[in-house]
Amino acid sequence: MIRINLVRGKRKKRRELNVGSAWLALPLVVLAGTIYFHFTVSGRISKLDAEIGKANADIARLKKEIGEVEKFKVRKAELQKKVDIISNLQKGRTGPVRHFEALAAAIPEKCWIDSLSLKEEKVVLSGVALNNYTIANFMTALGQTGRFRDVVLGAAEQTSVAGVKLVRFNLTFQAVN
Repeated sequence: MIRINLVRGKRKKRRELNVGSAWLALPLVVLAGTIYFHFTVSGRISKLDAEIGKANADIARLKKEIGEVEKFKVRKAELQKKVDIISNLQKGRTGPVRHFEALAAAIPEKCWIDSLSLKEEKVVLSGVALNNYTIANFMTALGQTGRFRDVVLGAAEQTSVAGVKLVRFNLTFQAVN
């Protein structure tokens, strides 16, 4: 069959896809993609490395602070022990002082104490007085202080001190807190 071109002018030639040039362009596209991927991943890796370095620095700083906190806790425990000891001493100090104060206020004239011992709640006292009436007043005064109870006369015997006749006595009683 014969073809006749009735249209004037030149016809454009149809270009056909050249498979050979596509094979040449394909490695360039793959190479460009690989380079792009490499730089993207390298950038992310460097960013993550920087974040890891920052996190490690924070960890080191926090470990140092934790060590300081532990030192403060140990120091606080030591100080708390000292405060507790001081508090116990303060409590222990006020009890005997109050007992001795009450005892001093209860001692009548012409009565002298030779020895006094306080073990826990029990008080043992020995002394000399002018007469038995003075000892009885002393025992009554001890009971009325409110600091002592169960006042008991252990012994009362007449003695002579520097040519003066006196009565030596022993008392036991309980101290009340």
